[in-house]
Amino acid sequence: MKAAVIHEFGAEDVLKYEEVARPEPRNGEVVIKVAACGINRYDLYLRMGAVVTDLAFPHVLGADIAGTISAVGDDAMDWQVGDQVIAAPGYPINPSDWNIRPENQAPSFEVTGTHTWGGNAEYVRMPARFIYKDDTGLPAQEVAAMPLVLMTAVHAVETLGEVRSGMKILVQAGASGSGNACIQVSRALGAKVATTVGSAEKVETAIQAGANRVINYNERNFADEILEWTAGRGVDVVIDNVGASVLEENLRALCLGGIFVNFGLVGGYKASLNIRDLFFRQHQLRGSFMGSLDEFRRGLALLRDGKVRAMVDKTFPLSEAAQAHRYIESRAVRGKVVLIP
Repeated sequence: MKAAVIHEFGAEDVLKYEEVARPEPRNGEVVIKVAACGINRYDLYLRMGAVVTDLAFPHVLGADIAGTISAVGDDAMDWQVGDQVIAAPGYPINPSDWNIRPENQAPSFEVTGTHTWGGNAEYVRMPARFIYKDDTGLPAQEVAAMPLVLMTAVHAVETLGEVRSGMKILVQAGASGSGNACIQVSRALGAKVATTVGSAEKVETAIQAGANRVINYNERNFADEILEWTAGRGVDVVIDNVGASVLEENLRALCLGGIFVNFGLVGGYKASLNIRDLFFRQHQLRGSFMGSLDEFRRGLALLRDGKVRAMVDKTFPLSEAAQAHRYIESRAVRGKVVLIP
C-alpha cells in the first residue's frame, strides 16, 4: 500500500510518499481502508520531533481517520467488512490501561498515530474497541476533519469549561480547526461566543462557526474588546488554544471567578503569571488534553445531529502530504486540511 512516511524528524520534506507493507489484523483488531485522514497541528509537532523523540522509524502519522473496514481479526466479530467507521483520535495504547476512566488520564493514552501507525496511508490497523460506527451520513473528508478537534472541544468547553446557556465565552483562534469546533460546541450549549482571528479573510469563517463577535487581534487588543462586549465584567470562560503569548490578556478578559482552559502551545509554553491577580480575582486555571471516549461519543452525536459541522478548508491527495503540512505552516488555514489516499 501507499503511505506518507517519515524516516526522521524534520521539516515538511521528510514526508515521503512510498510503498509500505499493508497491515493485517491481529486478535481484537480491524484494518480500515482509509477514505480520508485529517491533519492536526499536533501532526506537525510530531513530525518535527517536538512531541516525542523515541519514535521507531519509518513512521506514519495521522489521528483523524474515516473509512471502511477491510479486514476483521479474531475477537472483533462485532464488525464486518464494509462497515463505515471512525477511529478514536486518541486511546490508551497499553491494553492494561483499557479500563481506566477517563481514558485521557491513563498513563499510556496518546493521540492516534503517535507511537502506533496512523491514518496517513491507504490502510490502518486499529484495536476494534476504539472504532465507532459512522452514522453521520457525511462525506468522508468532512468526517475526517472532526475527530480530534471534536473530542478536544467537548472536553475543554463542556467538561472543564463548564459552559452552559447564557454564558459569554472567549475562544481563541476561531478560524483554526480547534477554535472552530470550540465555538460550535459552545453555541450548541447555549453560550454566546467571542473569538479572535488574525486577518479579515478569516472573519467569515468564524462567523459561519457561530461566533457572536469576531476580533481581529492585529487591529485591536482582544481583551479591551472583550471588556467592552461584557460591560467591563469579562467573560465567564476563556478557551485558549494559543498559549503563552496571550496568557496575560486572556486572564485580563476573564471575569472574577472565571475559568481559563488551555490546550494549545503554538504561542509558546512559558509565561509569567501574576499570582496576586490569580489570588484576588479567583481565577480557575485548567489544563486540557484531548478527552475521554464518552466525550468523543457525545461529540459525534452533535456532528450526526447537525449541531456542529465540519469546516474543511482544503483537501490534498495523500501523495502531497508535505505540501499539506506546508500549507498549515503558512497560517493561511481556515478550518481543517484533509488528506485523501
